[in-house]
Amino acid sequence: MKKVNKNYWSVCLPYPLSPSEEDVEIYKSYLIEGDDALLLGCTHKLIKLSTNQMDIDPWYQSKTTITRNWVNNDVKYRNIIGDGVLNFTKELCDNVLIMCSKYSDIFITRCFNYKLEPMKIADHFPNENDFIIKPDKSIKFKEYSFYIWKFRQYPTRYSGWDCNSTI
Repeated sequence: MKKVNKNYWSVCLPYPLSPSEEDVEIYKSYLIEGDDALLLGCTHKLIKLSTNQMDIDPWYQSKTTITRNWVNNDVKYRNIIGDGVLNFTKELCDNVLIMCSKYSDIFITRCFNYKLEPMKIADHFPNENDFIIKPDKSIKFKEYSFYIWKFRQYPTRYSGWDCNSTI
């Protein structure tokens, strides 16, 4: 996998490379309320939704930051969230999903549908049929989609559960 200097991630990237406020609300709406959340990576706008952040070379430093490869997580979290974390390689995508299925109740991620001009290392652009574990819900936008996996059933803020929404 190509490497990018962590300074690349330390700036707040423009939309759609970074989630919009509406996207942040989508994440919030599917979180299991009142519980912990692990953020894979350190996406600026998602840090406030997480209790911990995990990255192999984090730009963000805090007592809540864990320096570790995502696939090596072995701590249980109710919520795991990510932004673009399934876009690097097919192998990483599969391994992240396997880890999340073992160590989370719900996994919420935004995944790019195709390579956008400024992207430096994303090489994998899956749709809901490409995942080794099929998502329970997909929400599609032009440049990206949200995918949500409910590995264990708990109520979320979202009251309806239409599995294939398109916005």
